[in-house]
Parts: sequence; C-alpha cells; structure tokens
Amino acid sequence: MTGWTARVEAPFRDDASFWRAVGLSVTAFVSLVAVAIACAVVRSPQLWLAFVVPLGLLAASAAYGRAATERTRPDFSDRSEWRDAERRAVAAALRGLVMRS
Repeated sequence: MTGWTARVEAPFRDDASFWRAVGLSVTAFVSLVAVAIACAVVRSPQLWLAFVVPLGLLAASAAYGRAATERTRPDFSDRSEWRDAERRAVAAALRGLVMRS
C-alpha cells in the first residue's frame, strides 16, 4: 500500500474489486473523451462504433462495483452510512490518483 492509497478508508482500501471499479471508471472516462474527440475530428460514421469500448469498460466497472458493494456493505449499520463512506473512498482514490500523476 502506498501513501495515497492509505487515505482510502477501510474496508474499501483492502477490496480489490473497489480498486478495479475505480480504475475501469477512470479508463472509461478517458476513452470516452478520446473517442468523442476522434469522432468530432474524423467525422466517419464507422468511428461511432468505437463507443463500444467505453461502454464495455463501464459495464465491467459496474460489475466490479457491485461485487465490492456486496463485500463492503455489511460493514456498515445502514445504507446511508455505507453510501457516505463509499463516496469518501472514491473521492480519496481519485484525489490520490490525480495528485500522484
């Protein structure tokens, strides 16, 4: 565990599915922006098929996110407490990723 990952609260910090979901979401966002720019510049109807890549990444991210939810949710007393903790964990993970880069 590195310094920036230590800022993510347990149980999210130790959940591999959480990290995969966050990573795939960021990759999907970057690829979505890249495909949108490419479509605007090239203006080829076939290039619109490239949107399949970010959609596939988002689907994979959702699956990992669901798996992480199933493992981490029982550690909290109610859904609201879990949701707030997960939001803080995602924010800390994204902040660490940006600050590290």
